[in-house]
Amino acid sequence: MLSLSDCQVIAIAPHIDDVELGAGATIHHLTKSKGNKVYYVGLSLPPLVDSNTFHEEFRESTQILGLDPERIILRNFNPRNLFDARSEILQLFYDLNKELKPDLVLIPNSQDIHQSHEVVFAEARRAFKYTTILGYELPWNSLDFSMDVFITVDREDVEAKVAAINAYRTQKNRMFFANDIVGDLARVRGKQIGREYAECFELTRLIV
Repeated sequence: MLSLSDCQVIAIAPHIDDVELGAGATIHHLTKSKGNKVYYVGLSLPPLVDSNTFHEEFRESTQILGLDPERIILRNFNPRNLFDARSEILQLFYDLNKELKPDLVLIPNSQDIHQSHEVVFAEARRAFKYTTILGYELPWNSLDFSMDVFITVDREDVEAKVAAINAYRTQKNRMFFANDIVGDLARVRGKQIGREYAECFELTRLIV
């Protein structure tokens, strides 16, 4: 059984905002428990954004999700080509694994066709191979998706996810930032398991 209490969690975003979109409700659910320590690792800014503005939006978004600023780790790799930085990314992951000893790592799923997301999946699987790993769902990037793990969340968690995404005002015109899509997907995943709301993950590795 996967425990979500008293655990060290690392959530990895190839581009800042990926975690909010793929696992925002789960992150909020986890941060509500004082026994959990949740770390956010953001590897790059989305392309074509003003960095100062986006960092302000990011701070607001992560605050809504209940993340501790001291547990936020940011890097500034080229968002269009994480492939060239894969050795540095792998070393970062090795270092985080050694320092934090996570119980759970959240990453893009194996069927995500975005090149940068593929790099993060591959290097995270190498670095965190002795850790439970779940791949979050970004439907617009996945031609296929294995719905292995459903994490039950509540209305407060979903509303926090929506608010966290809305904090990225510079991204509001992107289709998948629409509030109805976020809420509808959480409801659909919830109905699949007889709950009101849920988020779904691919199981990459389970350590019990």
